[in-house]
Amino acid sequence: LLGTPPSEAYFLIAGLAQTAAVPGDVCEFGVAQGETSALIANEILAGNKKLHLFDSFQGLPKPTAMDQLKDDIFSLGSMDAYAGTMSCPEDLVLARMKAIRFSADRYVIHKVYVDQVFQTDKHLPNAVSFAYVDFDFYEPIKDVLQFLDKVTSRGSVIVVDDYDYFSTGVKTAVDEFVAERNKNTPAYECIVPDKQYGCFAVLKRLA
Repeated sequence: LLGTPPSEAYFLIAGLAQTAAVPGDVCEFGVAQGETSALIANEILAGNKKLHLFDSFQGLPKPTAMDQLKDDIFSLGSMDAYAGTMSCPEDLVLARMKAIRFSADRYVIHKVYVDQVFQTDKHLPNAVSFAYVDFDFYEPIKDVLQFLDKVTSRGSVIVVDDYDYFSTGVKTAVDEFVAERNKNTPAYECIVPDKQYGCFAVLKRLA
């Protein structure tokens, strides 16, 4: 919510390196100012993978009952008060892509709330090797993980930001997803680094 710290950026770069040979494009869900988008784009600059950027550019959606306020980072007093906050203009993202000379034909901006994009967007990736998910609330995280489960393969990496931070919904969505997918045969390894590195979870696809 306050930007990607260098320690978390290291895990993103490591994940991109580990998945360089895994088939599929790269995704970022929750773009904000595009700073992390530029970091990711720079790491895949030399390759030919496409970058899919998902953001409504209208700020956070309304939370649900699954989202309890854990860390009141802006001192707003309630979870509902965060709806619509943190909106950023799309132009910032476009400018950052241009600044690092990332070709416009190698990235796609999906400008819609995620609950709509999976129903209406005809330009979704068919295969994903790496994804960074920064959607803050339970429902969008759940929807994204279910989508990624269909398009990732063995060796793919998913990094979910704000795990056990801000809203309780992120941790709940991740934990439920991993428990369900690992119920019969292990499908994901879930790594939660020490909080000194940031609040995020790394999911590595095993099968």
